[in-house]
Amino acid sequence: MLNYSHEVFFEVARHLSFSRAAEVLFISQPAISKHIKALEAFYKTTLFERKGNAIQLTKGGQLLLNRLKEARKIQDQLEF
Repeated sequence: MLNYSHEVFFEVARHLSFSRAAEVLFISQPAISKHIKALEAFYKTTLFERKGNAIQLTKGGQLLLNRLKEARKIQDQLEF
């Protein structure tokens, strides 16, 4: 099972919005930021490029997103 920080990352990447991910996950936007910062520290790379109010995935963020999609697929197969 993916850890919660990865689930948070997945939602932020899906919506390209910290605030929208917070709404979907029913947690605060500062909590979202904290999870993303923890992942960035763990992977020693930035995952999102922040441009004013807009964000986009960095190369590292895109790689993580692709790997998490694979992990979710495997997780779903195991549960099935």
